Amino acid sequence: MPEYKTAPLIASYVSGLLPEGERDRRAALTSFDSRADRAKIPGRDVICYECGRRSKVPAAALSANCIHCHAHLRMTDIDLKPNSSRLTVRTLGNVTVLPEAILSQLSIVCHNLHLLGKGSGTFRCSGMLKISSDSKVDGEVTAGSLLVERGADVIFVHGVKARTVEIYGRVTGRVEASGNVVLHRGAELCGNCYAPMLIVKSGATHRGAWQKISSSEAEIPLVEDLPPEI
Repeated sequence: MPEYKTAPLIASYVSGLLPEGERDRRAALTSFDSRADRAKIPGRDVICYECGRRSKVPAAALSANCIHCHAHLRMTDIDLKPNSSRLTVRTLGNVTVLPEAILSQLSIVCHNLHLLGKGSGTFRCSGMLKISSDSKVDGEVTAGSLLVERGADVIFVHGVKARTVEIYGRVTGRVEASGNVVLHRGAELCGNCYAPMLIVKSGATHRGAWQKISSSEAEIPLVEDLPPEI
């Protein structure tokens, strides 16, 4: 009976690796073919709330990492409910303190902040801080713009800094602005005001001193406004 011998299998490439052509084909299915393809993805500019520098992220992303300091950036909107145990919030989205909530020792960094309930702590808003309820804020407050709605009675223990301020309700505390401070009819400001212009409309009251300063003299530690989303 003749002896049976198997022929050895000789591969033209290193065992365990795909041929170069196959690697390229599979890579093409899971990646962009060119920079032009990357440019088709809608994106938006964001400013890191840790280092203050710009990054570009996909417009639909819910979170991303800063390309400079690698901080995790959250971009979702957050609602703080009554009896919420969450006291620290960092997001590029908007935060709302819901009605009937009474929260203290908050530390919030966000775009827009709306106080429908009572919130106290440190607030840093790149957009608008809107207050619709009676609140005593005992931390540092900075905002792109401040709006105190009619009927709200707000006490800023350490004052407030903003680019522009509009008051329809009652505010107690120091106000610093790099733009106009406007007291609308029925509004009341009890505290010194440092701004280029203080406008007190008919029926409004200001109890305190007004020191006129230039916009360059106002120290508002906020990042620059972001361009519109793509």
